Amino acid sequence: MIKKALKGSLAAAAGIALGLGASGVALAQDGQEPPVASGEVSTSPGIGLHGTVNGGTENVNANMISLELGEGNSRVVYCIQINVNLINGNTHEERAWDDVPVEQLPLVLGVLLNGYNGGNADELIAEAGVEGEDFESFNSEQIAYAGTQAAVWSLTDNWDIKTDDPTSAGDGVDNAVLGIQEYLLANSEPVEEPDMEPYFETDDSEAVVDGSTYGPFTVSTNLGGVNFQQPEGATIVDENGEAVTKFTDGQTFYVEFAEEKSSSVSFVTESVSWVTPVGRVFVPVDGDSNTLEGQNLILGESHEEEIAAELQFEITIEETPEESTTPAAQPQLPQTGTNLTMVAGIGAAVLAAGVVALVLMRRRAATAGGDWGGDGDAK
Repeated sequence: MIKKALKGSLAAAAGIALGLGASGVALAQDGQEPPVASGEVSTSPGIGLHGTVNGGTENVNANMISLELGEGNSRVVYCIQINVNLINGNTHEERAWDDVPVEQLPLVLGVLLNGYNGGNADELIAEAGVEGEDFESFNSEQIAYAGTQAAVWSLTDNWDIKTDDPTSAGDGVDNAVLGIQEYLLANSEPVEEPDMEPYFETDDSEAVVDGSTYGPFTVSTNLGGVNFQQPEGATIVDENGEAVTKFTDGQTFYVEFAEEKSSSVSFVTESVSWVTPVGRVFVPVDGDSNTLEGQNLILGESHEEEIAAELQFEITIEETPEESTTPAAQPQLPQTGTNLTMVAGIGAAVLAAGVVALVLMRRRAATAGGDWGGDGDAK
């Protein structure tokens, strides 16, 4: 069977901003500034660290810091200014990297992606080869946090940990914290600022029409997933022909229509999820969101939050005239799609949405017997 190329798009507009927790979910309308993520800072005891800055003694406490989001939700954060006081209990709001006076953030993010994230203390300790050390009265979380914080400060403030006496504890804690810091600095590469604008796109560069099957399409998104109900008259399937009900980053999918003819179907999502990326920076603010003098913090823990959302997708297949027998230059295939606008208040259960169109069009071949997709059996 001759397979004809098809061109389509499935695009969600930027301008959607999601908070860090369920109580902070917020989505922006077109033409409005998106809201920023925020939370209150709290601390718990950590480990004292010994070091120097520019040759002068700089002993600091690696207290474990969290960004509290309410309803029991919290995220691990780290200090990125060693000589600036932390405003404990104060609200901190997200800022872009360009808006904070801290250098080396790409290197810091590289460390954080390998460092302690709130749930991997034992794994990090093992990877650093310090699992056999005596931690005294400290737990593995405090050890892992202190080693990660030490690595961060060495990048942001040129802080040098004292290798002969790195902590206020005994030799086992010294060896563990120093070992984790050295491991992270030796095994981390710089990573650019994470994309804060939600996006959902598909790559249809290899898509073809084969009877009533259309695809493949490859999803590219920083949403954790888009859950949907199967449409009437068609089935969304994976590369193995199995029905799927969720779009995720890197996923390949096809559309199988019930009949090989012009058709239009629509389906509605049940929820979307947003992954809060490691590397977001937070600054202390007053009640009017004005930045205060105080410690800037960087998020060390990613988090995925599922949000109830009704988004309508429409898929249309359009018949075109028979293939031309007159040779001609290959036409430019049109890009199609509409912006998606999502509106929600804090804690809303259901989000109103605009329509996202996925238009798959049978196109006329440009040359005699033209076959843009080839005659192979693969989809």
